[in-house]
Amino acid sequence: MMKFSFTLLSACLIQSLSLTVRGDEAPLWDLAGNEIAADLSSGRIERREGAVTLRDGAAFAVPAEAFPDQGNFTVQVTLSLEELVQDGVCTVMNKESEGTDNGFSLAFNYKENPYYARQVSSVVNKILMTSSGVGGRNAPELHRPYTFTVAVRDGLATFYLDEVPVKTCFMELIPNGQPMWIGRSVNPRAKPLPVTIHEVKVYGPDFHYVSKREATSEFPRGAVAGKGWALDVPKIDHPEWPKVLIYGDSISMGYRQSFIPEMLKRNIYVFHCVHFVGGEVPEAALTEMAGRYPFDAIVFNNGLHSLSWTPDKVSDEVVLERMRKLARCFKNGAPQAKLLYLMTTPHTASRPAPDQPVNAFGDKNDVVIRLNTLSAQVMKQEGIEVIDGYDLLAGRLDLAAGDNYHWQKPAYELLSEAIIGRIEALFKEAKQER
Repeated sequence: MMKFSFTLLSACLIQSLSLTVRGDEAPLWDLAGNEIAADLSSGRIERREGAVTLRDGAAFAVPAEAFPDQGNFTVQVTLSLEELVQDGVCTVMNKESEGTDNGFSLAFNYKENPYYARQVSSVVNKILMTSSGVGGRNAPELHRPYTFTVAVRDGLATFYLDEVPVKTCFMELIPNGQPMWIGRSVNPRAKPLPVTIHEVKVYGPDFHYVSKREATSEFPRGAVAGKGWALDVPKIDHPEWPKVLIYGDSISMGYRQSFIPEMLKRNIYVFHCVHFVGGEVPEAALTEMAGRYPFDAIVFNNGLHSLSWTPDKVSDEVVLERMRKLARCFKNGAPQAKLLYLMTTPHTASRPAPDQPVNAFGDKNDVVIRLNTLSAQVMKQEGIEVIDGYDLLAGRLDLAAGDNYHWQKPAYELLSEAIIGRIEALFKEAKQER
């Protein structure tokens, strides 16, 4: 699974925090007061002083009746680790129907090294989303309570570790009639992590979870992710608004800062996938991603991450074929969308002095020119319009950031304006055709 900077969780810095909630509603199910039904438990369950210890794959479930409104509920599970097991997994919550794409789950795994392989994995409708795991760079602490929360409002789920949002998913949760299991892994071969469950509480629609650590925004954004892809997505309050996908590397991270708010002013939603094709094109993943929403336009680029594609390492034909595959992914995944290809921006030299602007191209700029030339051939063959981001910034090297690759805010605003102009023209042409 690729890593995504816009969803990184610094769990290593989290200390035990009291959760902030609003609402007077009593839990619909509470481990402190409800019995665990015999038919909703498996393995050896050790219950002592209100806590439940699960070892060797033991598990228990909250009954399905505790979720009368599956579009509006909150679940909180507080647990502590009894032992660190290499390649171990703890499934904190699992409410899914076998063989169908509905429900949700939340789990985490432990690996001693590398630390970044530890992940909190949240799943909505069998679509996997990950973030860095419990403990961050440091190992998780034994016998230290961690609280996991899933808050669902109007079908949209946010996952928390202590008070920090792990993921917000803006894909509507599909309900099911299953109980919610704690400790039961979806992978029967996974090594279980021994844990003690201190609290389990399920609240209904009148209970509202509020985190002090959660950022607020007039236009909230979250994530929807699958195997090999992830989309940064907006909350959809107006389904009828046009939808635009931008696909690229860190240059797209730069121009999105002005592009997204400008498009919102025009009543257009922007989705974003940060990716690049450094090796074989992940065709199935990108095709699935492009078809996840009904995009009206897609702006894509395969940029500076491919600077290793020199003629002695990657032939022209290989470059052409990879670009054809990239175009095919978006055509097959979103046949209704208007496609635009953004030419790769220049590779620039470093600043001649800290207080002086960049005034020259970088030593790898010939690779950029080669890739742009070959990409232009493919786009012409595929009937895909090109936005010349290279030419736009080649004459404005003074706006380069000085690190060889990136740019200052005014340069990204120029890119944003150029892309907006072409999208507006495409939408106008499409409207006239109708």
